[in-house]
Amino acid sequence: MTSFRKHLTIVAATAALGLGLAACETTPPEGGVRIDQQNNIRPELNSVRVIDNTLAKYVGRKFKVDSLLDTEGAYVSTGPTGFKKITVQIRNKTNVALPLQARASWYDQNGVPTDGAQAWTSLFVQPNAMVTFEQNSARLNSAQYYVEIRGAE
Repeated sequence: MTSFRKHLTIVAATAALGLGLAACETTPPEGGVRIDQQNNIRPELNSVRVIDNTLAKYVGRKFKVDSLLDTEGAYVSTGPTGFKKITVQIRNKTNVALPLQARASWYDQNGVPTDGAQAWTSLFVQPNAMVTFEQNSARLNSAQYYVEIRGAE
């Protein structure tokens, strides 16, 4: 009987710990992005990734990032025709002007690609300033996005 109670106590403590950890998990707000929410295997949908090693270096076990850029926000809106549009505000954290290129890929609600990656859009961001990137989806069932940023060639 004593070993049964000990086992029951351990199971209850483990369950409480699991519930406590689940309560600590946070999900990013709608439209919120962080450049370092990425991995090197596949894109995280509804996010922005700097794919140029000269602008961002992904390091460590949890893929932390040291980036010259930051995203102030990413917002999805629906136009009058029903097509989605992504708007990303990109901040240059350096003291030099940066020529950039950005493009978006679109996915449906289940994460299935709806349009391939669109053409690169050229941007130029002044030192310690912000630039806005916008791109529309090409299909009505587009619901999620993935934005890539690189240095202009």
